[in-house]
Amino acid sequence: MMTPEELVEKFQCPGCVAGIDVTCGAFKMPDDIEDGVAQCTGHVLGTHLGLGNPIALGLPKGFHNPGWFRNDETPGGWKHYNQMEIRLWPEGKFPDWNHLNIPVWAMEEDGFLFVHTYAPRINMTWVDVIEGGTLDLVPNAINVSEFYDEID
Repeated sequence: MMTPEELVEKFQCPGCVAGIDVTCGAFKMPDDIEDGVAQCTGHVLGTHLGLGNPIALGLPKGFHNPGWFRNDETPGGWKHYNQMEIRLWPEGKFPDWNHLNIPVWAMEEDGFLFVHTYAPRINMTWVDVIEGGTLDLVPNAINVSEFYDEID
């Protein structure tokens, strides 16, 4: 089982503007974080696919895009976020999915389950990375591995 720091270094530190590991000086676990989940609140996306298209380098495609927000100062009116909610779950821990927190997309890769979780009530998304997780945890989610090659 990986430590919270090891999970952060594997999935958040790659491509982060602050540094390559948790000794960067910006690493901070939230004070109110859910039991068992890890994430760095100092994480900022520092890798870009073209001008203004940041990605979370430590995540597979389909899970690495932070999304867009409306910005009237940007040509075209939209801009990518430079941060995203990534929750890292050690083996045996996972979110409490239900009708308020819905697993939408999921994929197994290298011993981890990647899940796009959506909370429609508050219009918020997370990327959940679950060590040792399998698709059995999210039977109603769309299996991204079935069309992975179609994703940019």
